[in-house]
Amino acid sequence: MSAFIDRLLIGEGPWPFLIEVVPRAAFMYAMLLIAMRMMGKRVAAQLSITELAVILMLGAAIGVPIQVPSQGVLPALAVLLAVVFLQRASARASLRWRRIEIMTQGDVTILLKDGRILIEQLNRSVISREMLASELRAAGIAHLGQLRRVYLEASGSVSFVKRKRPEPGLPLRPDMDVEKLDGYAADGFFACWRCGLTRASAERPTERCPACNACRWESAVRLPEESA
Repeated sequence: MSAFIDRLLIGEGPWPFLIEVVPRAAFMYAMLLIAMRMMGKRVAAQLSITELAVILMLGAAIGVPIQVPSQGVLPALAVLLAVVFLQRASARASLRWRRIEIMTQGDVTILLKDGRILIEQLNRSVISREMLASELRAAGIAHLGQLRRVYLEASGSVSFVKRKRPEPGLPLRPDMDVEKLDGYAADGFFACWRCGLTRASAERPTERCPACNACRWESAVRLPEESA
């Protein structure tokens, strides 16, 4: 029973190794801080694909010498230095050659153009329409007519460019249901429910959307302050 408890608590290592873990962890923590500083401020910001890979490799490298008594800290230090070198070399190569930057970081994708969602780009980026709408609502966008462009950055974040003069567009706010559209509806404008293509029409269109082939049209909206 005693052997089972020892194996459960300490594993195969001796009990005195618990004291040795403290300086090992302190040393690897200091080395990790130095490595992160050497890789630049970007690593502490939103991570790119390569930076995420670096963080995972660093985590794997420092875990073994802290927990395994048979392993020293010098091999982990060599891994840290190699990872720092590879990260800095990749960053310099990306600055010099655009193709390498695209291969390692990815490229920007246009998700919306002139108030209309580009469904093919959305599907290619594996982003649902609802997910995009949620991101735009969080940024204070009420309808698609306010937007000139929406970009999916290589980092995975969504950025957008607003129109100087908003036009009628598809509503994004969930509280803009049919009963509450009277105060916001832009008379004579309808928007495709799927992609947001806006069409001037006296009556609700019955044909399919020429951009995405959807057959559902909603009243386009314009906020009161945009009509002033």
